[in-house]
Amino acid sequence: AARRAVDAWWPDAPAGPVCVRFEHSPGRLDADFLNNRSAFDVAFEVGGGEQGRGIIGVETKYHEHAAREAEPSEERMARYVEVTERSNVFVPGWREKILGTELQQLWLDHLLVLSMLQHPSSRWSWGRFVLVYPAENLSFAAAAQRYRSLLRDVSTFEARTIEELIVTPGAIAPSLAQ
Repeated sequence: AARRAVDAWWPDAPAGPVCVRFEHSPGRLDADFLNNRSAFDVAFEVGGGEQGRGIIGVETKYHEHAAREAEPSEERMARYVEVTERSNVFVPGWREKILGTELQQLWLDHLLVLSMLQHPSSRWSWGRFVLVYPAENLSFAAAAQRYRSLLRDVSTFEARTIEELIVTPGAIAPSLAQ
């Protein structure tokens, strides 16, 4: 069922087995990742063969509103900036448009995927951070659109509504989608 869903939702993901993990972090407080407590609500670890291993980290926002956050400490910022700059995913001026804003949480979740792709083990060769929210959550719909505009390469970020995922042909058994 997990492989069917991944194939329907992310056809470009690596082929092979799928492992579903809930409240997943590859390494909380591990300096090789983000050295914080970030975790995905759900993660699909995919593949592992010739195509390599991939990670799809999903953050769900049901009724929450995108809210401003305090800027990270200087100690944490050093690692966050390192991952951000090494990824070459963000447009110039990203820092002023993300830090201390309602986009900061999306950025940190996205950085978790990017840190996995940069991990010294080279365990992951493909990754995507996916924000999932109800179609009527206009706060996160707008935040996702603003966040996407700060990316020069959008291949590691995606925003989808719960409704879109449910109606994707072949993703979910019809008896479960009702």
